[in-house]
Amino acid sequence: MNGHVLALALGGALWMPLAAQVPAPVRPLGKTDFARIDSIFAPYASLDRPGYAIGIVQRGRLVHARGFGAAIVASRTPITPRTAFNVASLSKQFTAAAVALLIRRGRLSLADEVRRHIPEFPAYRPPVRVEHLVYMTSGLHEYYSIPRSRGKDWTDSFDVAEAIRASLAQPAPLFRPGERWAYSNVNYMLLAEIVARVSGVPFAQFIRREIFAPLGMRSSLVHDDLSRSIPDRAAGYNRVTGGGWREEVRRSPHYGGSGVFTTIEDLARWDRSFETHSLGGPALTELLLATRRFDHPKANDAFGLVWGQFRGRRTLWYEGGDLGYSSYMVRLPDDRLTVIVLSNDGAGAAAAHARRVLDIVVPEAVER
Repeated sequence: MNGHVLALALGGALWMPLAAQVPAPVRPLGKTDFARIDSIFAPYASLDRPGYAIGIVQRGRLVHARGFGAAIVASRTPITPRTAFNVASLSKQFTAAAVALLIRRGRLSLADEVRRHIPEFPAYRPPVRVEHLVYMTSGLHEYYSIPRSRGKDWTDSFDVAEAIRASLAQPAPLFRPGERWAYSNVNYMLLAEIVARVSGVPFAQFIRREIFAPLGMRSSLVHDDLSRSIPDRAAGYNRVTGGGWREEVRRSPHYGGSGVFTTIEDLARWDRSFETHSLGGPALTELLLATRRFDHPKANDAFGLVWGQFRGRRTLWYEGGDLGYSSYMVRLPDDRLTVIVLSNDGAGAAAAHARRVLDIVVPEAVER
């Protein structure tokens, strides 16, 4: 019936198709749109508090970029589009891109058993493969769900190696690989380790050399060394009971599933590469956007990204949250529109604010 919704009129009338809802075109954005967007973030404009950085990319151009609030509250340093934020789980798409680069070069395969590249990985049967890590269906235990030794918890300092050891010390996965979907940072920590072993260089160096440098993302880095300072950094904050803000200190140099610091301007460069295919050509972009079927119903994951919908349009998005930070980036590929929201306000509201921006820039569906 060509997808029409049919209704039977009473009294013996004919079946008649009802009007279908179709997406309306996204028009070029202008000053009025940007003023409405800025009004969302106006309550965070004071330099006495943390806030937000926002970016709108349309047709390959960063058409609007603003900062609201303080990157460093004590010094009243303002947030700008060049302020570097901890983007937490948005980091996963860069880890996945590193995996994809090695796949395209023939150094790695989604079908590879993890033990092929990490020999100390347990000999689980059936085996855990690279594809199970990429698509969050390995069944591996998340490190912070496991009691830590010597009376510590996972808010104390730890590194990637300890987190992986804790997960792999469990006698068996939670479920057979591919049987269920379960979010786990350990999947991407292991992918980072695989990238380092296959490439022969430290993971942070590989990401800088193979992704950030070619795309001109000069303000981006994998923060794997806590002694390394980050220029133009936004500190993360949480509100203190009774008023004021507490700066949160990053105590653990974990990466793979997190650990990237980047800016609005650099994320716009990253976003542009999905249109220009400047990183590895169209075949790499196709791989990064590919979904995969397993024995569970969730099939909208890509490489460190998730396919979704907004007002009848395809979206490609991911969300991040860490102590004192939140981040959200959503791309509407068919409309060539991307919204990026980064925050150092520990309320974790980047996603909610990004959706309010989408409400402004994406029109409601219309009847056809």
